[in-house]
Amino acid sequence: MARKPNPVSILARGFLLSKSSDGFLSLIAWVSIVGVALGVLALTVVTSVINGFEGELGEAISGLNGDVVLYSKADPVTDPALIEKKILRALPQTVAVSASLITELMAAGPKGTGGVVMEGIDPESAARATTLPKRILRGKMPENDGEIVLAKVLASKIGAEVGTVIRLVIPQIASAGSEGQSRSMGVPKIVEATVVGIASLGMYEYDSKYAFSKLGWTQEIFSLKNRASTFKIKLPRGEDSRKASDRLSESFGYPFRAKDWTQLNRNLFYAIQLEKIVISIILLAIMLVAGFNVVSTLVMMIHDKSKEIAILKAMGLRPSQGFQIFCWIGLGIGLVGTGAGLGLGLLLNLVLDKTKLIRLPADVYYIDYLPVTVNWNEIALIGGLSILIILGATLFPAFRVSTQSPMEGIRYD
Repeated sequence: MARKPNPVSILARGFLLSKSSDGFLSLIAWVSIVGVALGVLALTVVTSVINGFEGELGEAISGLNGDVVLYSKADPVTDPALIEKKILRALPQTVAVSASLITELMAAGPKGTGGVVMEGIDPESAARATTLPKRILRGKMPENDGEIVLAKVLASKIGAEVGTVIRLVIPQIASAGSEGQSRSMGVPKIVEATVVGIASLGMYEYDSKYAFSKLGWTQEIFSLKNRASTFKIKLPRGEDSRKASDRLSESFGYPFRAKDWTQLNRNLFYAIQLEKIVISIILLAIMLVAGFNVVSTLVMMIHDKSKEIAILKAMGLRPSQGFQIFCWIGLGIGLVGTGAGLGLGLLLNLVLDKTKLIRLPADVYYIDYLPVTVNWNEIALIGGLSILIILGATLFPAFRVSTQSPMEGIRYD
């Protein structure tokens, strides 16, 4: 059996789509729809861009450091294998652990020199605990002694490419006098290394100074045999990295300290979240303005259709039905505007994501393009909030028409 159409919705559609006497009302209605669409579009794009920015930074940080990093605040510790076993006892859910030795030195290439954060890694365990192998743009991971991978900005700065032989200038500490006295800088040690790979680590801060070599060779040239300073830990997907870092902190005393990937750049992520909230509040004002436009549109429509409304009331239209008619009109404006805004916003997000159209100065914004990540929960929230605002805006004019006497409509005519 066919369902009978709702007469209230039919009247609402007729009022919304019918032309006014001078056409001005139709223009105002379209302006209201466009206002809603612009507010929804702006919120959709801005939240997606901020989500993308946060996601790219998070991927770069956790990709290089693992989900949790345990490091020594003092000198590198001895017997890394023993520390790894203790980590596995404290965190039995651990997927992989990779020990590394992080030091600082200078690198000299064909076109200049630069400060380097040198990280000695075990290629096999690093591939399981980090995303470093996936970050290699050209070449390969270091497999033999004397091989090194440079981050792309650092490589460009010193003029190095795959196959280039560079010199590593290692500072030497020389003791002055008996034990307990101050130490002084000795003659620097110079070691040659062959560049076997160029990596893009995802953040300018990393790309401008990081280099990687085999752990054993790094220990040898720094005279730190069987020592490590950092342990990178990969956890199962969905595991709470903050709780894991707290558990490690309880298990290890001084000189160790544990941090999860969000704590490594805590101020940056806090600033991003604060910016997202502030921008969303500002853009929400656009939707509130659109809501006021809907109010003015409906009030003008009530005035323009006063004769028709009076005739309908004289024919038996109940106040509740009059209220529903203009709620349906407001809902129609909200649905069309919200749908258009979401559609255009998602389309623009897709274009930005596929083309990486907007480039950024990496030394200022950490990454060199504008990333986009769509959070469907936020998209649903934006759509629902937009419709609720528009429905809220219809209450006053809808209540006004429901309480209006038929004689008032005839008098307006």
